[in-house]
Amino acid sequence: MLYLYIGCFTFGAAYSILSLLLGGHSADHGGVDHAHGADSDVPSPLNPIVISSAVTVFGAVGIISKLAFKMGDLLSSAFALGFAGIVGAAIFFGIVKLMYGSQSDSTFSQNDLVGMDAEVTIPIPYKGMGEIACSINGTRYSMAARDAEGGEIQRGEPVKIKEIAGNTAVVGKKITIDSLEEYDREENCFNEELKYKN
Repeated sequence: MLYLYIGCFTFGAAYSILSLLLGGHSADHGGVDHAHGADSDVPSPLNPIVISSAVTVFGAVGIISKLAFKMGDLLSSAFALGFAGIVGAAIFFGIVKLMYGSQSDSTFSQNDLVGMDAEVTIPIPYKGMGEIACSINGTRYSMAARDAEGGEIQRGEPVKIKEIAGNTAVVGKKITIDSLEEYDREENCFNEELKYKN
């Protein structure tokens, strides 16, 4: 039984070190499809991080119980399984699900952008394409954009996203107090010119 504990501890420790060196790519945190806002996977107790940690703890506790406390095979395996279960559950609920939840909060579907306010970062030319940026779930998101009326929109102007066509946002100028004041000034100037001409 001692050799089983040693093997489990060695395997778990080696796997953990390898995962660390590879940047944790072997860990399965749940993939996300940003285009459709769908989770391609869900957190599972069979997550490699959980399994490797539980196996390592099982081996370590087994070795300690056998060598330090001189326990029998049955008692040492019970202790080892108990500790492995506790540690595995703690890692699953405390780390894996936490990472998954954080990742899920930061994901969204492009259709979620419809109706949101944005800012033009690259000017949209007449019947052309520019770029907008908006903030969603605390993340700044940029994408190509065109004016719904085919007009021009200058850099820095606020717009509202009306729809998403492919990977392009169809936007319209957002009516603000400044734009209304500008419109009133232009209308007053136009009326003054008419009065002058008449």
